[in-house]
Amino acid sequence: MEDYYKDLSEKFLDMLLSLGVNFADLRVVELKGLRIEVADGRLKELRFINEKGLAVRCLMAGQWGFTSTSILTPMEVEKACKQAYELAKSASRRGKESFQPSCKPAKLSSRVIPIIDPSLIDVEEKFKICNEMERVMRGISNSIKSTNSTYFELEENIYLVNSLGLQAECSIPSLIVSATAYASEAGVIQRGHDSHGGTGGFELLKVRNPEDVAQKASRDAVELLSAKGPPAGKHTCVLDSELAGVFIHEAFGHACEADIVLHGGSILEEMLGKKVGSEKVTVKDDPTIKGLYGYLPIDCEGISGSGTIIVDKGLLRSYLHNLETSALMGTTSTGNARAQGYSSTPIVRMTNTFIEKGDWKVDELLQDLKKGVYAQGSQYGYVDTAEGEFVFKCVKLYVVENGEQKQLCRDAALSGYTLNVLMNVEAVANDLSFKPGICGKDGQLVRVTTGAPHVRVRDVIIGGLA
Repeated sequence: MEDYYKDLSEKFLDMLLSLGVNFADLRVVELKGLRIEVADGRLKELRFINEKGLAVRCLMAGQWGFTSTSILTPMEVEKACKQAYELAKSASRRGKESFQPSCKPAKLSSRVIPIIDPSLIDVEEKFKICNEMERVMRGISNSIKSTNSTYFELEENIYLVNSLGLQAECSIPSLIVSATAYASEAGVIQRGHDSHGGTGGFELLKVRNPEDVAQKASRDAVELLSAKGPPAGKHTCVLDSELAGVFIHEAFGHACEADIVLHGGSILEEMLGKKVGSEKVTVKDDPTIKGLYGYLPIDCEGISGSGTIIVDKGLLRSYLHNLETSALMGTTSTGNARAQGYSSTPIVRMTNTFIEKGDWKVDELLQDLKKGVYAQGSQYGYVDTAEGEFVFKCVKLYVVENGEQKQLCRDAALSGYTLNVLMNVEAVANDLSFKPGICGKDGQLVRVTTGAPHVRVRDVIIGGLA
């Protein structure tokens, strides 16, 4: 980040302090990137991203004032700071539980340097990646009727300074490709999807070829055309890594976000130290894992996270926090404050959230199953964190008999109560793997990673189309 923006931020932080705010921070955000989308062989989007702006927060008597500006001149930044101050001052008259954010004074800096800088690669070559994924998907079968492929690279540069003496600077490049295919035959339509990405540069596409992503998406769609309806009822169910990872993020992870807990929207309220799952379940959120899509060495409040053990052998040990929630609950921030760009305020978000690996081999997990089902992949779902209910539609479901995968089923949905599922986990495999994704909350989208090994659970409710 250029010194001009640093000096500008520090100058107006001093101005805010002179006005008597309880806390303030200024965050400069610069985004550079490219998004390409090709649908059915035609270019749908080619968008260059080049954004820069500043966010200002003020705290007075437990109330925030927040503004942002994309015009980074002294006059406009001063105007934004005064607006934030007036908003906080006005809101403070309404009365609210007061709190004082706390963090240690420090100068933090983190920069991810890509091995192959995407900005040095021609746009034409990136466009070819999408076209090649399209070609591969359509070449799998004549049943493929519609395809979509995307390429997305982004470099996030952030500089933050706050009134507690914290200065933080962070630069993170990320890249992700995805492929979606729709197959149709005899009135049946099925969808396949896959993605690959992480933090880093063009070298990520050497870890896994985009063509492999396209092949999996297309083959899943075609394979499901001949599948049957799922067996309804309660079953012992093996969840694959992708589905188990989505479950722990969506059904459980959001309920661990302290702002949701404080607002009465979580089943985990007043559950710290209590049993929320079987002793085989350990859940972590770790922003420090390099290369993963949710890598976040410094959050959007300047806090350096070290990884949080949310559940330790079935016991709830911690919520996820930002400066506000940690102050209100008498603890410290876990480094989970995130904001989409400069125009959004930081809220509690997950990063790389996963179930820790166990001792079982995947083959043993299935061979030990006399009668049950094996659910793979995730399409979409619904979660109520306040009631602890969920519904997830998986991609594939196999009927398992005496350890052997028999009938392939489609359009299967798993439902139930989150804590019941965690309590009923009877085996966890040792094949922990991760999947990149985008998570939405309060209108903000951020990059995340879901992760898990294969997990076997008793009494999972299975439904779907017959």
